[in-house]
Amino acid sequence: MGASITSPLVPKGDTSGSDKKGIFNRSKFTYDKEKEVYICPNNSQLMPGKTMTKDRDLYLMHYRARVKDCRHCSLQPQCTKSATPRKITRWEHQDRIDNMDKLMKKRPDLMLIRKQSVEHPFGTIKCWMGMTHLLTRRFKNVRTEMNLHVLAYNFKRMLNIMGIEGLMSAIKAKI
Repeated sequence: MGASITSPLVPKGDTSGSDKKGIFNRSKFTYDKEKEVYICPNNSQLMPGKTMTKDRDLYLMHYRARVKDCRHCSLQPQCTKSATPRKITRWEHQDRIDNMDKLMKKRPDLMLIRKQSVEHPFGTIKCWMGMTHLLTRRFKNVRTEMNLHVLAYNFKRMLNIMGIEGLMSAIKAKI
């Protein structure tokens, strides 16, 4: 997967709080796509559950270690604070996030490019909005509201670069 203009570039964050709990986070576990299992740092397998669950429109598969593997593991205190075996949840489209993460690790300059080309306009638009949320709901309405913000940003940018006379000349030349 190569980076293109339309490829999303979002750094993968760890929101689990595992580090604060003093246990391994998901990055210490390896997903084996062919076997459809997670491999723990002690090379034991976390097996998938029988069914996916739905949480806020996300379909998730839960992977659990075997009780006997977890009980006798020397890394268990670093792996889980719970009396039950370690479990990991995987989103049905997690492979897309993993591919994006691999791309970003191969090309660390991509985040620098993103910051230079995308972060400033969105920061400016957010500031214009008063650091608040979008006012509309539902995708169609939010898309329209965001398009209006971007149009205003682009128009103001053209005015700053070209000036009123230059912009008017460019518009007349196109008509």
